[in-house]
Amino acid sequence: MESMKRKTKIGLFPTTQSACSGFGLLVALLLVLLPTDLHAQITKSPLKRKAILHMSDGEQREGIIELSRGTEFQLTNLKRVDTGTDASVESEKFSGGKSKIYTFNFNVVKEMRFSPLSEAYLKKFKMLNVSFLDEVDEDGKSLVKKVRVGQPYPVIKPKCTVVFNSGEVVTGVLNTRVVYLTTMDPDTGFTIKTSKIIVKSKYSGEPGQSYEDLLRVKRIQMLDEGTQFARSMPITFNAFDFDSIDTNYVRIKNAGNANLLAHGVVTEEAFLKENIRVAATNGTPATAEPSLIRMTGLTHDTLSKVRVQQEADGTVKVHSTLGENVFLAAQINGKWVASWPAEGTVRTDLFKSVEKEFKKTLDYYNERKLIGIIPKKNGREILALVRLRRDIPDPEHALAWAMSTRWGSAGSFEMGADGKLLEYYRLSILKYVRDPKTGQMSLEDRGSFCRVRIDLEDETPQVGVSPELWPVVMKGGKLIVGPKE
Repeated sequence: MESMKRKTKIGLFPTTQSACSGFGLLVALLLVLLPTDLHAQITKSPLKRKAILHMSDGEQREGIIELSRGTEFQLTNLKRVDTGTDASVESEKFSGGKSKIYTFNFNVVKEMRFSPLSEAYLKKFKMLNVSFLDEVDEDGKSLVKKVRVGQPYPVIKPKCTVVFNSGEVVTGVLNTRVVYLTTMDPDTGFTIKTSKIIVKSKYSGEPGQSYEDLLRVKRIQMLDEGTQFARSMPITFNAFDFDSIDTNYVRIKNAGNANLLAHGVVTEEAFLKENIRVAATNGTPATAEPSLIRMTGLTHDTLSKVRVQQEADGTVKVHSTLGENVFLAAQINGKWVASWPAEGTVRTDLFKSVEKEFKKTLDYYNERKLIGIIPKKNGREILALVRLRRDIPDPEHALAWAMSTRWGSAGSFEMGADGKLLEYYRLSILKYVRDPKTGQMSLEDRGSFCRVRIDLEDETPQVGVSPELWPVVMKGGKLIVGPKE
């Protein structure tokens, strides 16, 4: 419980050295003790980035962006809560009090998007009876009376969605920070001016103004690469054979006259066989690129997708910005399998209860299968490993509608550029909050290991779990995967 509630800070900023020789020796000693790869990333982190600031009035400001020296962004994450009319559980009732503070700089950011978390027209207030004592009545209510006066003024409290270069995404409330934007002369490269822009946690206007009158940053779009990740966590596999993961898959770029799906993933053998058939009929062969996904991961807390990569020296590492523990998934003999506890796949009463509520949900992915669960907090929070598929109920009508809305050679909704209807399946983790008395659930978060396009006539591929990929234990910045030998 305490580990779930405590606030976590993740510092992603370079170490600065002092001119003082004694302190310099101490810093040097600390740097020697750091992992080599982390040290290299720290010293190379570009904290000045080329970016475009998209303002709420439509203006776009391009230049070199940076924070004040020695400061970082601090973002308190928000839980993604189902607040629709069909939400059966008040998620905040069970999720309140859990928060993480992520600390980072521009070096690991791909973009930052701002949108209103709350909007209100307020009035200033004054005290009707000033007292130095916190006087209360018999019911415990304060005897100090406040009254709103004057004209209303607009107040916007924004939320910020940060997309990191690693692919991880976090939405939360950003602390107020000063951002500096330096514009350059495109011909000479000389500095024109440096502007100070305040990214606020609350914007307040003047009486008579509207929300549109509050000038604020709506998006910070990076134009350069930055640092791809802040942590490189090595993986040790106790039982899993990483080399057994399928590598002979290709992703179709252009289907040509082949009976293949554009952007679909097939085996190299199937690709070559189909192109031989097409060549025999003087048709246009398909083109493809290697499908490099061997293993992928989702972070435990934010369900963000992270990259799992084999390095040149043969080691396997998770590349992450948030540094959270992960769930892993791999494709073995054409079947996606995930790291999940075997006991979570047993059809207990709790499993059946979750399955019942899960199948009630209606959304774009209308074919749904529950594979396993991990309950937390006496069943009040449930992680569900699921397979989802989009099954188009009326293909003929869907194709006719898609053709009528098609523009040029590009595809349209539910139709790809190859002229075929789109159906996908996913292996995903859904995070629910659950009322233990009624069993009703509300979706709080989600993440997907894979999204694979398949033909309408194809059976949905089977997915499952691998006992060799569970548990995943973080220890000293490393991940130890699988049961102990």
